[in-house]
Amino acid sequence: MTDGSVFGQPKISGAGRLIRCALPFFTIGALLPASNLAAQCLTGEFRASAGPDVASMIEITEDGRFRYFLSTGALDEWAEGQWTCEQGDLRLTTLPRPKPAEFRLESARVHDAAAGEEPPFALHVTWPDGKDIPAVDFRIEFEEGEARTGYTQADGWFADLAGRTPRSIQLSEPFHGTTSPVFQLPPAPKGGRLEVRILFLPNDMGVVDFDAAPVRRDGTGLILNWRGNAISYLPVRQ
Repeated sequence: MTDGSVFGQPKISGAGRLIRCALPFFTIGALLPASNLAAQCLTGEFRASAGPDVASMIEITEDGRFRYFLSTGALDEWAEGQWTCEQGDLRLTTLPRPKPAEFRLESARVHDAAAGEEPPFALHVTWPDGKDIPAVDFRIEFEEGEARTGYTQADGWFADLAGRTPRSIQLSEPFHGTTSPVFQLPPAPKGGRLEVRILFLPNDMGVVDFDAAPVRRDGTGLILNWRGNAISYLPVRQ
């Protein structure tokens, strides 16, 4: 995307996101042993050591709570909840559990004939307020031949399918990994037009659903294995 937005929403610079996310959640604190819960686990505040493109912190408090945020590229995510200690390593569980984002097939309308210059196939993926969402990936399966992939634009996606009959469509948003079910599509009559509208409900999108996620102790720091990466965190000291 070239307009500096994420899913059609204004995008804030990395430094701005760091200030916005960090100020409500974190105050500088010393590294402390967990005296009342698990003496082998570290508590305190930890900042990611993952280069200039990643802003992330984890706060582990002695009362068994944690707070987390991460901002990198187009991705902003956060979580809070409870932690437990297992042989010196932390386990993070988000509470309350977030409701994941979801796609819903709102309508798949078949028109007898294409009206004016409108193409035979139209796809709209929208927010609940009806606005189209750009940069949503899709895969269309046909009655015959290879599937077609692409992504939506700010005004939807339109195509002449060269007489091919679409049978199903599946969508995904690339930032938080929300994937839709495979939606079956009605066949359009020859020379007709198919208009597909899919609603995207963000729900608690952006809240990470940690479920006993392991955070390994590494000396005085922590290592979080998340999204296929090992992120190192160093203690924030006064």
